[in-house]
Amino acid sequence: MSAHRIHQIHLLFVPEEDRLLLRINTQSRTEFRFWLTRRFVKRLWPGLRQALEVSSGLQGKAAVDPLARAAVLDFMHQQAVAQTDFSTRFDAVARETPLGPLPVLVTRARIEPREQGGHMVSFHPQESYGIELAMAPKLLHSFCELLTDAVGKADWDLSMPLTTLANTGTPVDPGGLHNPAGGGYRIN
Repeated sequence: MSAHRIHQIHLLFVPEEDRLLLRINTQSRTEFRFWLTRRFVKRLWPGLRQALEVSSGLQGKAAVDPLARAAVLDFMHQQAVAQTDFSTRFDAVARETPLGPLPVLVTRARIEPREQGGHMVSFHPQESYGIELAMAPKLLHSFCELLTDAVGKADWDLSMPLTTLANTGTPVDPGGLHNPAGGGYRIN
C-alpha cells in the first residue's frame, strides 16, 4: 500500500457498538476506519506507554527516581498535547476508503521504534490489509491523549496510567504484549 501523510486522527466512542471508532484522514483525503474494542485497547496501552518512554529518552533508565521519571514524562506529554490542534473539526468527506466504507475490526497491532526517531504504529484486521502510521513523538503523545479521552467517555473502567509504575511502585503487567527480537511490540 502506498504511503500517506496523516492529516487528522479522530477517536470516538460509539455506545451502540461499545467500541471506539478510529478514523484516520490523509492529506490526499483518503480515510481509514477502524473499530477498537475494550480488550484490544487494554492490550495496546502498555506498548503505547513504553513507546512514549522510549521517545522521551526514559526507557532503560532504572537509576532515575520513579517519581522523577513520571514527572518528566508527564511534562513532555503536556507540552506535546498543548501544541496539538484538537479544536478543528474532523473532515468527514473522504475521496476514497481503501479498506472499504465500513470500519474494520482491529485485532493486531505492532509498535516499532524508527531509526529516524518516533515509532511505526500499525493496525491490522484479522484478515486483509491495515495501516502503518509513522508517528513522531508529538503525534504519539497526541494519539495517546485522544485514546485516553475516548476511553474515559466509554466508561470501560480501564486504568491507563501514563507511566509504567503504578502507585505501588511495581511494574504494570503488560497483558498481551510481546517484545519480539528487533525491539518492537506486537499486540495480538
